[in-house]
Amino acid sequence: MSPALTTVLLSAAFAAYLGATLLYLGHLKWRRPGLAQAALVTVSSGLALQTTVLLARWLAAGYLPVTNLFSTLFFFSWALAACYLYFELRYRIRATGLFVLFLNLLLLGAALPRDPAIKPLIASLDTPLFTLHIICSFVGYAFFAMAFSLGVLYLLQQRLGTDLFPELPLLRKLNEEAIFLGFVLFTLCMIFGAIWAFVAWGYWFSWNIKSVWSFIVWLFYAGMCHAKFIKRWQGTGYAWLSIAGFGVVLFTYLGIGLLLSSNHPLD
Repeated sequence: MSPALTTVLLSAAFAAYLGATLLYLGHLKWRRPGLAQAALVTVSSGLALQTTVLLARWLAAGYLPVTNLFSTLFFFSWALAACYLYFELRYRIRATGLFVLFLNLLLLGAALPRDPAIKPLIASLDTPLFTLHIICSFVGYAFFAMAFSLGVLYLLQQRLGTDLFPELPLLRKLNEEAIFLGFVLFTLCMIFGAIWAFVAWGYWFSWNIKSVWSFIVWLFYAGMCHAKFIKRWQGTGYAWLSIAGFGVVLFTYLGIGLLLSSNHPLD
C-alpha cells in the first residue's frame, strides 16, 4: 500500500472517529437510540479502515510494521478502537467511551502528519516473539487507557450523580475488568519480551531505561489487581490509581522516547 493511500484511508478513519464522537455527544443531549447506533456503526467503520491499512502494511512488509513513532501511534489507536468496541458490544456503554474516543483522535491525529513509509526490519526484530511482544503490549496499553477513561467517569459520576453515565457499581466493575485484562496482556508482553531478548542478545532483562519503566508499569498494575480486594482502595481510590497508572504508561511509551535516551527498538 502506497504512503498516499495509507494517509487517505487513515484520514477517513479519523473522520469516522470524529463523526462517532459527535454522534455520541448528540446522544448524550437528546437521548435518541438511533444516534448511539449510528455512532457504533461509525466507530466500526473507522476500525475496519484501520484494520485494512494494518493488514495491507503487514502483508507488504512481511512483518508487523510497528517499529517507529508513526506506526506505534497508529497501532495504539487501532488497539484502542478495538478495546472500546469490546466494551461497547459486551456492556452497551455507548457515550461512556467518549474519553477513549477523544484519546483515539489524539493518537491518530498525531500519526497522520508523520511519514508512513515502511522501513527495513533490523535483524534482532525478525522473530515472531517481536510480533507477540508488540501486540500484547499495545492491546494492554489500550485496556489501561480504557481504565483511565472509566476512572475519570467514576469520579465525575460520584460528584454529579447523573443518569447520563452508568451507575457507580457498573463503572467500578468495568474499570476492574479493564485493569485485569490489560495486566494479563502486559504480563504476556513482558514474558515474550524476555524470551525475545534472550534469543537476540543472550540475556532475559536489560537495565536500559525503557525496560526498567516497563517493569514499573507491570508492578503498578500488579498492585492494582491486588488493591481491588482492599476496601480502602475500592471505588474512588481505584479510579485515581487508574488515572495515575495511565500517566505512567504514557511516560513509558512516549516520554522516554521523546525526552530521554534509550536503546529500545521502538524509540
